[in-house]
Amino acid sequence: MSSLRSIEPRVRTALRALVGALPTIVNFVFDSDVGRDYGVGIAKKLGLLRAFRRNARELEVLSSGLEHVELAAAILRTPRSVAGDVIECGCYKGGSSTNLSLTCALVGRRLIICDSFEGLPEPRDYDEAHASPYTEHTDVYYEGRFAASLELVKSNIERHGRLDVCDFVVGFFDKTLPGLDRDVAMAFLDVDLIDSIKPCLLGIWPRLEDGSRVYVHEARSLSFVSIFFDAQWWDDALGEPAPGFVGAGTGLPLSVPSGSELGYAQKGIVAARRAAR
Repeated sequence: MSSLRSIEPRVRTALRALVGALPTIVNFVFDSDVGRDYGVGIAKKLGLLRAFRRNARELEVLSSGLEHVELAAAILRTPRSVAGDVIECGCYKGGSSTNLSLTCALVGRRLIICDSFEGLPEPRDYDEAHASPYTEHTDVYYEGRFAASLELVKSNIERHGRLDVCDFVVGFFDKTLPGLDRDVAMAFLDVDLIDSIKPCLLGIWPRLEDGSRVYVHEARSLSFVSIFFDAQWWDDALGEPAPGFVGAGTGLPLSVPSGSELGYAQKGIVAARRAAR
């Protein structure tokens, strides 16, 4: 312990982060189910990790590299027989989009990037601040926050990812998502507001096959992810039971001990359990 304390604080922090991340990284690289259907083996997965690390240095990214590894693993685990694209709602400057595009290129799926490219809409009172009891941190939201131009996002993806696999849906979600007419294999929602996630779910959830996941980047905000437990809303809006949410309040345990901001809802699990009773 004394030798660890003698190490420079920055180095000690970096070592702890590396050790904490190892289980997620090792599982991604050596789990044969990750990439099997697409002929993506250890070498290609290591190449993807190198690209993710490079992009973390080159781009402003609001989600972590380990969260991108989890998203990539979910895409690579999705059987080829499952139809659909990968959809991202809320892309900011395209950091996560860039890494998702590299993964989609490996599996031959389109990446559908949805954003207003004007920042957040004006939040209502209940959406102005979301608190995380787990981290004792509160995020404050306001109109125009996280604005970035479509041209900047395209430029970042073109330089560091695969723009050729990307399609863009421009506009606020309540105008663009309810009419979605594409099958979805996996979704990543980084939309910040309760009033933004609802139209995303209305458009995306019916297009998912059973077993597919919707990942959300605000997992630590209980007020935000409570929508996934709101039985009345799900029954009224989508005619099915609330799916629940894995990682509510803490996020998925992608790093020891800090966890993550990422969690997910999986379609069909609740209905399957009810049918089995």
